[in-house]
Amino acid sequence: MIGFSFDPDGLDGSERAWWDRWRVRARNATDRLIDEFEGWVAGPNVQKLELPFNSEIWTDLRTWYLKNLTNNKCAYCECDISGFPGDAEHYRPKGAVKFKVATGRVEIARWDLPNQASAQSKVHPGYFWLAYDWRNLVPACSFCNSGLGKNERFDVSKRHLVLVPLTENEFQSFGPRSKPLPSRTFPGSYYLSPETLDVLEDPHVLSPLNPRPDRDPRKHIFFGVRGIIEARKDSVYGAKTIEILRLDREDLRKRRQKAQAEFQDDYFDALRKEDLVDDDPKTNETAVNKLLAEYQKGEHFFSASALAFHEIIKSRIP
Repeated sequence: MIGFSFDPDGLDGSERAWWDRWRVRARNATDRLIDEFEGWVAGPNVQKLELPFNSEIWTDLRTWYLKNLTNNKCAYCECDISGFPGDAEHYRPKGAVKFKVATGRVEIARWDLPNQASAQSKVHPGYFWLAYDWRNLVPACSFCNSGLGKNERFDVSKRHLVLVPLTENEFQSFGPRSKPLPSRTFPGSYYLSPETLDVLEDPHVLSPLNPRPDRDPRKHIFFGVRGIIEARKDSVYGAKTIEILRLDREDLRKRRQKAQAEFQDDYFDALRKEDLVDDDPKTNETAVNKLLAEYQKGEHFFSASALAFHEIIKSRIP
């Protein structure tokens, strides 16, 4: 896994126009989900909650991300999904939430209705209000987004939240990007943004999209020779991410090993070029710097393991 940085405010022209149209669709669909959910909560609750998700909205964003952000890679394992459109993976699951308890058993998360007795605890409905939030969506391969991979697993250190009570001053303290969505049924309660939830829930799975500096995947996941992977310095976030996404499976290790070998060939070719020609006068970049910049941007499959292998190569060169 390698982190991807993205800020939609940096878009312009036709890309910005597309993005603005997509955001309107996402906002309208989110409003409908909240209305449906709160209507169900306020009702007799005799039937199972069935929210009207519109998969076309997150599918369109997945396609845009693959082309413009992740270079046709799974945002989690970095494998190639250019021959298959992949899935729009919801970092926070949209329809159900499961987590592993200390005994090793996987359980379903629950939540308490605002201003109600704890006896009103219900099964967590999933982070449905983030179903179309661009900050909660990443393209993923069919494995990482399946029951074999992450799917509905979302382990946290604290509690899984849904509606959170806030005072007016607390609500006004949020910036425009992290502004909570108000409840229509429970005055003073709000659906929080991904950034705020990250602080209050402390998720164990690392996010590949705009990770905080302290949650940069490369600070928590280590890649060694032959494509091996392990948590860095006993990081619980690295360990949980590897476990839940099964990033240590053998087929991935082999593909990372192959990517490391390809990087090694390209790296030494670049070193030889530096001995033969001067730096590019237009960019003032060496061949090696150009190559490393491509991997830093995640332009190659399994870039994170290749960059880690680069450090190993450097340590072995006299």
